Amino acid sequence: MLLAVFSGLFETSEAQSKGDLSVKWELTANQLQPKQSHQARFVLTNNGKAALQPTWELYFNTIFLSVRPKVLTPGFVMEHLSGDFFRLKPKGELGALLPGDSLEVVYTSDNFVLKNSHIPQGLYWVKDAQSKPELITDYRTTLIKVEDLAKMAAGTPTPIPTDEFTYRQNESLSLLEKSDLPPFVPVPKSYKYSKGVFTFPPNPKVYIDPAFSELGDYLDQVLKTHLAGQISKASKSEADVLLLKSPGAANPESYRISVSKTILVEAASVQGAFYGIQSLLALVSEKSGGNRSQSLKLDYLEIEDWPDFGYRGFFLDIARNFQSKAAILKLLDLLAFYKLNVFHINMANDEAWRIEISGLPELTEVGSKRGHTPKEVDNLWPYYGSGPFVDQSPHGTGFLSREDFKEILRYAKARHIQVIPEIGVPAHSKAAIVAMRKRYHDWMAKGDSIKAKEYLLEDLGDQSRYLSAQNFRDNTICVCQESTYRFYEKVVDEILLVYADADMPLRTFHTGGDEVPRGVWSQSPVCTEFLAKHPELEGTEGLKGYFYRRIAAMFASKGLQVAGWEEIGQSPKTENGKQIHVPNQEFADKGFRVYAWNAVAGWGGEDMAYQLANAGYEVIICNSSNFYFDLAYDMHPDEPGHQWSGFVDTKTAWRTVPYNHFISNDTDMYGKPIDVAALAKGIVSLNALGRQHIKGVQGQLWSETVKGQAMMEYYLLPKMLGYVERAWNAEPAWSLEPDPASRHTKREEAWNIFANVLGQKEIPRLAHLFGGFNVRMPRPGIILENGHTKTNIAYPGLGGR
Repeated sequence: MLLAVFSGLFETSEAQSKGDLSVKWELTANQLQPKQSHQARFVLTNNGKAALQPTWELYFNTIFLSVRPKVLTPGFVMEHLSGDFFRLKPKGELGALLPGDSLEVVYTSDNFVLKNSHIPQGLYWVKDAQSKPELITDYRTTLIKVEDLAKMAAGTPTPIPTDEFTYRQNESLSLLEKSDLPPFVPVPKSYKYSKGVFTFPPNPKVYIDPAFSELGDYLDQVLKTHLAGQISKASKSEADVLLLKSPGAANPESYRISVSKTILVEAASVQGAFYGIQSLLALVSEKSGGNRSQSLKLDYLEIEDWPDFGYRGFFLDIARNFQSKAAILKLLDLLAFYKLNVFHINMANDEAWRIEISGLPELTEVGSKRGHTPKEVDNLWPYYGSGPFVDQSPHGTGFLSREDFKEILRYAKARHIQVIPEIGVPAHSKAAIVAMRKRYHDWMAKGDSIKAKEYLLEDLGDQSRYLSAQNFRDNTICVCQESTYRFYEKVVDEILLVYADADMPLRTFHTGGDEVPRGVWSQSPVCTEFLAKHPELEGTEGLKGYFYRRIAAMFASKGLQVAGWEEIGQSPKTENGKQIHVPNQEFADKGFRVYAWNAVAGWGGEDMAYQLANAGYEVIICNSSNFYFDLAYDMHPDEPGHQWSGFVDTKTAWRTVPYNHFISNDTDMYGKPIDVAALAKGIVSLNALGRQHIKGVQGQLWSETVKGQAMMEYYLLPKMLGYVERAWNAEPAWSLEPDPASRHTKREEAWNIFANVLGQKEIPRLAHLFGGFNVRMPRPGIILENGHTKTNIAYPGLGGR
């Protein structure tokens, strides 16, 4: 028997500050190959003065545990409740625990634990099902060490970032002269330094073309942040800084800067002029170091610049874990500075609803709150370690009011950023389902069945059994009942009103549409009856197409473009006895925009973005293996983040080739080389028409593992800068080299330049720009050679020469 009871593990005086229950978690076995698994144990100690009865329940969170862990200790059960939320409890008398005694519960799971942030977290407990929850304030864990991972991976190419491995990764980099580097990121299409220095006078004078008058206050703000003198308006002949309108340009976002005896910013459009100001801010902020200067100097410089993509997006998920309005506004400043022009915000998911909707208060009164609850009635469970107390959960509980969102829209508009809202359906909808269920029961209790059913999102008699990609049950709305469409239209209409109040146009609405679980609607009486009346749908699989036909008609009546993840443009097909996905021709010419994310090498979807573009869909490239910033920087056990489709660092994002993704990565997530020629065989490349349908790229930050503003900034910076470069400059010269060896050589030369720009310019700037950001500093590479310690770093020049 594996139950162990230890007497007097802790001293009584020490236990007084620890609460009545202490918990220790220990990883006792961890296997990466040939089959992943781990074994661990919880040790619980009673610090209280009274015996614990076998009615206690211990709750915890982890994404990285099988939904069916095997408990090896008799008398205990570990239950998967929902998502990442688990419960450990006794199922007999063995759970009783006398004061000062301890017990252990051993379990196994069919996955490998890679990171210290992946172990159980958010622990709290109840003495019995009726008791109030109590935090576990004394929780100790064993930590995974990088040396342990290196031993497990010995003899394999698995990229464990030991000190030596990191040194070898950086070994090809060299420090370049700062004066030889590009002026900023994204690198301008054309730039040329010349001899001479412009010095700002003590009180600079500015001329702004009347066509750009709306940018006057913004330019003043930029200059005042970095210059100590008074900024004043002047005539064109007297000005030190001029913002001028030029004749029409081929690219509406293009601009030109000339730094000589004066500073001249020219553009044909307001957008171009705005990006010219951002480039001027980049030049000025590098020299100022965050201080207001009396005599700031800029080298003479000529720049001509324009973006390759009209859509340069950034996606933020505030549903899984919340981000405040203040954090979002600061983020918008960052996006604008790096010339990104679309902010895609996910405001609803299984784990929370984050936007106020007039007339549906339950969405925020129930759906925006997380905390302990026997059943998800008045709030959701505390996903992602957000804790048992609803009002003490800053990342679990929270939403944007209409006024908050209106302010965000106006702030974005002033920075020439389009804001695309996402309310994901039909899956990823648990928070909305729970909230509308509460509404249903409240109105039924008042005797009003019509109001109760008005916005109901589920068939209450549905017995379908399924599990979503994120391990949720009952997370998919019923597409067979009219109340679902009434609800979605209500939400869309209310969001449209907020946009109108903010004087912000809304042309595209993102519907999610991804990861609809297999088995949904199969045991729904409502859908069974509906399908009997509509045999042309050919079963539950046809319901997805029916749903999007309804959504498309609704959106057309409102002048909205339908957008969603790549799944909204796919349909299943059986080929050689295996189900695959192909473009759904029904919607290919209907103006749908699809966001293509699933292009991981070896998974079979490497060419899906190109298939969809060739078929006629408008496509945004969002490859998870390169542009998902919630994926950890590397495999170091202390580096937080996801790992499900690989690891993403700055170079991974930078080396992405949107028009030829097959050459974007050298290895898979486990370090095995990718055979590009073999990968490209039998799969689809872009044709000329398809290339026109690739409208842009987008970087994503999903927030399951992101808790708070500082953590968000750590995940984004500096890796986001690799993406920024590719969003502006889609086809670097090295990517057009047909010979693989030559392409690799040229790519590494280009990366050395870019890494130097980050180390010598961008990362130092981010320490003070907009108040400063929490930038991740790379771990140094270290080796011992001939008795001497040698070090290097991923960004040459960072921290001094």
